[in-house]
Amino acid sequence: MSTATLTTPGDVEITAPDITALGPDATRALIETTVDRARARYAAGVVVETAGSPDGLRRLLTELGFRRDASRGDAVYLRDLTLAADGTSTRVLDNPALASLGGHHARFAERRGEVVRYQADVSPWAGFPDEPTAADWHDAAALLGSGAHLGVSAAAELPEGWVELEGFSGVQLTGEAVEGRQDPEAVALTPDDVPEILDLVERAKPGPYLARTIELGRYVGFRDGGRLIALAGERLHPPGWTEISAVCTDDEHRGRGLATRLVLDVVHGIRQRGDLPMLHAAGGNTPAIRLYEHLGFTHRARPATRFVRVP
Repeated sequence: MSTATLTTPGDVEITAPDITALGPDATRALIETTVDRARARYAAGVVVETAGSPDGLRRLLTELGFRRDASRGDAVYLRDLTLAADGTSTRVLDNPALASLGGHHARFAERRGEVVRYQADVSPWAGFPDEPTAADWHDAAALLGSGAHLGVSAAAELPEGWVELEGFSGVQLTGEAVEGRQDPEAVALTPDDVPEILDLVERAKPGPYLARTIELGRYVGFRDGGRLIALAGERLHPPGWTEISAVCTDDEHRGRGLATRLVLDVVHGIRQRGDLPMLHAAGGNTPAIRLYEHLGFTHRARPATRFVRVP
């Protein structure tokens, strides 16, 4: 074995000695069931350590779409679940909250059945199955509470009492070609800065920002005369990606390119970690979308997300 880590955030591990004792048919069934459940939860992948296992297990894994991952060890096999239909590693972006809460942000997760949400003072995002069952709708209502908003897939059939919300359209953009640039004047923000951040967010209204949102990633800003006047940072973190969020500038300081500089600084930090940047924008926020397009972000075609209200 090499010294590489066997799993990364979002991976599901199957231990080979446990499954080989089951017999060929049961082993295949367990692996296939694990892959299906991991895919439904938008996991990054399924990992199997095969050291000491018979060759038949490795042949079975190869047949089921696993490939040896030498970066993790000579006997490690991986089934990559991040790949979209076109072969790009964007599948986790179809349900980024679910992917984040099952991986890098698992410490912020509150779960009931297959429904998961961020802790209430961290983020309003929740992860919900693409093909929900009656139990999933019940669990969502219990976990989120009456009146909460929830993003669901376009094909989901709403139960009685659930109301679809109008005017909540949005776009998702990815920045595979955006390299970023570190800005020497950008100031790293800490929990001590949260009162100022909340004040700026209230004035500029980039979207929800809560008392502990700053714990989700790196946030930076610009100050003028000691006063925070611009902000940007990291929010959702599905495997291989990081979302740029809370991009805003005080009205009195717009037109100076501050948002552009902060976005590029955040992108630089994301790329230095080996991740790719992505972001969401309200469908009607044309100025922001044009800015992101100018920086090299591109629209990602995906099924529309509908927002509904818990009865």
